[in-house]
Amino acid sequence: MKITRFGFFVLGFFFAAQAFAAVSPLAISIFPPVQFPSSEFTTSGLRLSVLWGSHRDLYGFDFGGIGNITDHGFGGIGISGVFNMTHGTVNGTQIAGLVNYNTAKADILGLQVAGLVNRNTASGSVGGIQLAAANLSQFSTITGFQVGLLNKALNVNGFQIGVLNFTQNLHGIQIGLLNFYEKGLFIVSPIINIGFN
Repeated sequence: MKITRFGFFVLGFFFAAQAFAAVSPLAISIFPPVQFPSSEFTTSGLRLSVLWGSHRDLYGFDFGGIGNITDHGFGGIGISGVFNMTHGTVNGTQIAGLVNYNTAKADILGLQVAGLVNRNTASGSVGGIQLAAANLSQFSTITGFQVGLLNKALNVNGFQIGVLNFTQNLHGIQIGLLNFYEKGLFIVSPIINIGFN
């Protein structure tokens, strides 16, 4: 069977339309699957969720009454009443009533704030302020402030302020009841620990 130029044009148009059909500038959700568009879509613009929404990627503004779930990439500002959860890369700001949970590389710009836990399970960075009762970012570099009762980071360039502070590399100051600095002169130091490595 011979395919003409017109046939190639029609096939190309069909596949291009399919690719563009997976992106929406607006997503509205009560909870999945009661949402438009469906979870296979990428939202590039605004997602508003009465309870929570779940989509492939989100780039822009994400507001959830209870939560926001992104299966792949997230870039922008995510604000929720309870949780933000991303299973792909994060580039942006997260504010949640209780939990921010990221399972892949997270590069936080500005703020990562939660009432209970900020949990980043892969390598990444926080440039600005990470604030929660527990900041669990043991694979991340903090440039700025990490403030909570329990703080964990791979590298700190700035300040860790809490009851218990943990880091491998410190170029700054830890202030807390106990400060753990694995490569420092004192591995454990009460009240204050200073490092410049």
